Amino acid sequence: CLNGSCNFAISELNLPVSDATRGVDRDELYMASSILSVMTDPSHPVMAGMPAHAKFFVGRSPVFTTAEGFEGSVLAKYPESGPLLLSGYLVGEEHLQGYAVALDVHHGRGHVVLLGFRPQWRGQPFGTFRVLFNAALYHGGVAAAARGTPGFWSPPGETEK
Repeated sequence: CLNGSCNFAISELNLPVSDATRGVDRDELYMASSILSVMTDPSHPVMAGMPAHAKFFVGRSPVFTTAEGFEGSVLAKYPESGPLLLSGYLVGEEHLQGYAVALDVHHGRGHVVLLGFRPQWRGQPFGTFRVLFNAALYHGGVAAAARGTPGFWSPPGETEK
């Protein structure tokens, strides 16, 4: 799922994931058409070919946190500190810092890939288009063998899982 459609998938599939910014007032968090700094896990097949420090285009995008029962991997996250904004407009970056941007959620006998950004953004997707294709090709044996990097992410405010 891409960007805003992720919340639909989370709800309809009852995934153990939530949007950490749901309910945050627009005066406290506003990100429209912005490029933000993120950290990726390039060892995961969906992030293959991405640099460890990347740039994602966001616009009213979900920010993920996991719940009890989550099985899967965090594919990308916002850095825990430092400025996130590279271009555009952002108010309330503290609501993003340390949270997940992209997830691989085990669901039933398959996987749901949640991309809380726009990898296909208009005519300039060169830095992230590979993520879209990697996600489309992520199935079967590739998905069964995929392992995230241990310790890459833990929910903000919690100790490492």
